[in-house]
Amino acid sequence: MIRTVLLGVTLAHLGFFAHADLPANKNSPVERVEQLGGRAFLKKGKISEIILIDKDVPNGFFSQLGDLRELTDLSLENCRIQADHIIPISTLPKLEWLNLYRTPLGEQGVNLLSKSKSIALLPIGKAGVTDRGLENLTKMSQLTYLGLRGNPVTDKGARHLSKLSNLQGLYLGETNVTDRTIAEIAHLSRLQKLWLHDLPISDEAVSHLAKLNELKEVHIYATNISAQGARTLQSSLPRCRVIHEIFPE
Repeated sequence: MIRTVLLGVTLAHLGFFAHADLPANKNSPVERVEQLGGRAFLKKGKISEIILIDKDVPNGFFSQLGDLRELTDLSLENCRIQADHIIPISTLPKLEWLNLYRTPLGEQGVNLLSKSKSIALLPIGKAGVTDRGLENLTKMSQLTYLGLRGNPVTDKGARHLSKLSNLQGLYLGETNVTDRTIAEIAHLSRLQKLWLHDLPISDEAVSHLAKLNELKEVHIYATNISAQGARTLQSSLPRCRVIHEIFPE
């Protein structure tokens, strides 16, 4: 399988169809795309990774996504897409990592995304995910990482996080959750990494965090958790690296 990163420079070539076979030379996969463009390469090249950042992605790209049956990694960070573009993404059978950081999803987009049965790693920070959207995302029981940085979610939506029993990593920084949410995620027995910053949480959260016995790393800063609270947590979880103002990275 070709491990390929298709960058923005190739977008124009993904917008049309090509009917030639792959050349019998050793050109790089990106060079082949530039020579052939479109669907013939995508089907035969078995692309596994595409990274696009800060792009206005053409409709033609999404119309061909269904051919990428081997795609495992897709980044559309800060790209301008429409809700219906999520439909082919959600049906990709091997897609494991989807980066939609700073890519506005909208409620319809989140609902369509939640239909995926393969995505395990999902950074969707600053994507406008609301409480209702988060409730829909918790249908994705296969998730092992969820990044919610900067989304306007509150305790009302975050209470559903306890349904994601396979989560190993969770990013809650810059959201609107409180100690109540920390009590809920204390039930995530597989959680290993946790990011908590710029949150109105207090020392009340410490006793709940101490229940996360598999936790290996927790980032806590710009919160109301005191130095003593951080020390208590570190003592309760000696195998966990507690990163706090008093324990800097």
